[in-house]
Amino acid sequence: MTATRTQGGETHRGEPGVGTMLFVDLRARYLLLGEARKRVVTRAFGIPRAEQSFLATAIVIGAAATVLRDLAPRPWPSPTRTDAAIGGSLANSALRGIAGEPSAAMPLAGALIAFGLLSKSLRPTIVGSAHEVRSLTRDLRSFFGARYAR
Repeated sequence: MTATRTQGGETHRGEPGVGTMLFVDLRARYLLLGEARKRVVTRAFGIPRAEQSFLATAIVIGAAATVLRDLAPRPWPSPTRTDAAIGGSLANSALRGIAGEPSAAMPLAGALIAFGLLSKSLRPTIVGSAHEVRSLTRDLRSFFGARYAR
């Protein structure tokens, strides 16, 4: 790559390299996120921008998260083995009721029916998710290829 002089006397080396463009993009994102963080802290907690530092922001956000955690409901107690056995037998009986009398002699008939019901209901979601992942990778590949390819 050869350097050329412009009318103002500055040296121009042509197109910026991949590393330079990536650094500039990351730096711009860092500056935008920093600005957004300062605005959020100023609006939510009333701390002026001049008095904000990253440590102070982290402490204030941590204190707010602690308060929100105390407001959240506690998790339910874990089921015991007896509870799981009763629930499993109820589900098995309900699913065998769908199949009728012939399923009484078939082992794991309830599990087979549950698998059939779940696979039928979850198939559109799984197929849609797979299409979204393929589309996302294709979009990312085209973006980075157009932006950083030489």
